[in-house]
Amino acid sequence: MAERGSAGAGNEPFDRSLRRQARARGRLEAAGFLLAFAHEELRGRRALLGPGPAGPVLVVGGGGAGGGDVAMDCARPRLGGFGLRVVGEEDRLPFADGVFAEIWSLMSLHGVNDLPGALLLARRALMPGGRYLAVFPAGVCLGAVRQAFLEADLAHGGAVAARVGPTVDPAQGAGLLHRAGFLEPVAEVVPVAARYRRLADLAHDLRAMGETGWLRARDRRPMTRARWQAAETAFARQAEADGKVRVEAELLFLSAKAP
Repeated sequence: MAERGSAGAGNEPFDRSLRRQARARGRLEAAGFLLAFAHEELRGRRALLGPGPAGPVLVVGGGGAGGGDVAMDCARPRLGGFGLRVVGEEDRLPFADGVFAEIWSLMSLHGVNDLPGALLLARRALMPGGRYLAVFPAGVCLGAVRQAFLEADLAHGGAVAARVGPTVDPAQGAGLLHRAGFLEPVAEVVPVAARYRRLADLAHDLRAMGETGWLRARDRRPMTRARWQAAETAFARQAEADGKVRVEAELLFLSAKAP
């Protein structure tokens, strides 16, 4: 899914209030490995871009990962120890035009309701020649989880519920940057994987990351013990020889500069 409009709350794929609550409850110290990896990868890509204008740096969604002069997140507890901390969302960016020399977005854009709008606002908030860097899950993500719950839902009533949110097609990443007015857009996909023995262990990490419970089209029915056990069993059937299931995702890295 390449575009997610925000004409009205009813049309938005993600519940903004529930997303704030989930991120506020998250415990990154328990599951910060993916954020740390994304941050280091983004640092390496920034080093390849060359010098840009001097000025303040905005870091969105960093969870206290470091760097930057201003931190922004939709949930205040995620702002870490930055000096200037701002509660806000990327598709409602609360800054004037031409403020920042750089904007970094770490593992946040996959949860905005208006991705094209968020990129446009980021470009406007940058100084001429300012650098934009972002990383977020896109493309094919959590296929093992989708399969496990599909089998469980079909085995218990046949009604298949949405449990994993929509993602952006990585092939359209550079095009989205270009349409937002950026120059020299670059999009790169990096596959990542983690291995889990139980679906419950993966669910624990996703909750710690603040990544659960804010899909608007989510199943509102209580999760029964029987349905969960069926999902656990279906998940375990995908295990490799050592009993662990490989759970894969794709990270989309974006970089560009403002005109």
